[in-house]
Amino acid sequence: MAAEPMLPADKVALVAGLLADRVRQYDAAQDRRAAFAYTYFRLTTTLATALDAGTPAFKDPPWVAELCETLASAYFGAMDSIDAWLAGRPGGSVGEVRPGDLPDSIPPPWRDVFAASCVRRSYTLEDVLFSMMAHISYDLPEALRRMAAATGDRGRIADFHRMNDVLGSCIDQVQDDLAARYIHGLRSLDQLFTRSDELLTNYGIRVARGLAWFNCDRLLDPDAAEAAARSIGRSTAALISEIRTPGDWKLRAGLWILRRLIPERRHWPAANTPVV
Repeated sequence: MAAEPMLPADKVALVAGLLADRVRQYDAAQDRRAAFAYTYFRLTTTLATALDAGTPAFKDPPWVAELCETLASAYFGAMDSIDAWLAGRPGGSVGEVRPGDLPDSIPPPWRDVFAASCVRRSYTLEDVLFSMMAHISYDLPEALRRMAAATGDRGRIADFHRMNDVLGSCIDQVQDDLAARYIHGLRSLDQLFTRSDELLTNYGIRVARGLAWFNCDRLLDPDAAEAAARSIGRSTAALISEIRTPGDWKLRAGLWILRRLIPERRHWPAANTPVV
């Protein structure tokens, strides 16, 4: 007898389970990718719960689940490529690296993120912000493009907006739990980032995902695709530069001082701490 197809909520829950595995892997290795993996896990779990409850009422739940799976596969692929590169280094260790030091098998935005996380005075909140930028500004429009190209159907914007509602509504709680798990002194970091952490807000999630939908349309337009690909490939590096080396020299000098006054305050959950 053929197995019954999985429900959309179960498919998304399965993705959440795979993300939880990554969190445990990164926590055990004290890998700086852990904080974003945890954030991603919590957002995905929230989406699975919404699908299971039927609130909001998605018109096409299978499409929502497929987008979740397609998007997660891009993230897993990038992380696997980083792991493969690390495994080839002496002792599997890594010091400070530049994006160009990483192989082409890793998408450019994720090279930017990984290199940025390796420098001294890199903060956990930065790890999450930069990773979120790479995933939403680069992976998401590419995932939408692949799905549209495969089916020839570019609809579902109403369900996409409902996803934005679900993800945006939980981000404040996720950020609080993220701080409790990985960050000591989040308020002191607020002095450093000011409004740069806007992406980790209800409004920021909605705006970033809305821009990803627009960029998917650009990628699907032959006249705009090349410029769109260049744009989404540069977006993460631009955010990193804006936070690390802003154009205004006074702001740049102030941030240089703050980075030397404010410790990283990074900490790791105790062994066997559940991923919830």
